[in-house]
Amino acid sequence: MNMMNESAKRDLMRYKKNTSASLLTYLAIVCDCLFFVSVYSSDFGSATTADKTVVFYQWLIGISVVYNLLFLLAGFLASEGVKNYKLGYSFLLFALGLGQLVRIFIIPVIARFGGISEMFENGLFEELSTDIAASVLETTGRTVPIIEQGQFFYMCICLVASAAFCIVAGAIGFIKSTTLNSYLNELKKRGNKT
Repeated sequence: MNMMNESAKRDLMRYKKNTSASLLTYLAIVCDCLFFVSVYSSDFGSATTADKTVVFYQWLIGISVVYNLLFLLAGFLASEGVKNYKLGYSFLLFALGLGQLVRIFIIPVIARFGGISEMFENGLFEELSTDIAASVLETTGRTVPIIEQGQFFYMCICLVASAAFCIVAGAIGFIKSTTLNSYLNELKKRGNKT
């Protein structure tokens, strides 16, 4: 009875879309949108310190805008691909998830700490010292980071959630696609024997 039920489930996959992986991909896109709304609604402006001026609205933000457009395009495309059990789109979702994890160390870390090495020197939960020249603004006589700790963690949570949704959607898509493909190959072999 259980074997018959398993066979019926696999046969049903031929007619039913993979909506779980597709919905998770949409959630990843929503988390990415929350991230870039947080970034682009912030007024990073420029930071002038004793030894250099950092202007955030230059190539770094431009590259981020282009990446967001590519992420949205690839995410929507992958969503439709995994919905129809296309195996290649599962790998695209894995790559998009890894890309979201890498993005944590670009704008959020630079805007909060000045760079990756400064993040490890100062720690995530420590107040920043005034010698972090790459990401400070002179405001009312005191030195502050370009983004505050709360916004930093919000950005990181959005990116981690987006990455997790992409990776889980990719895993679900991979498992269901390989299951359906093996079932279809099994049906072909049975058809060739008769």
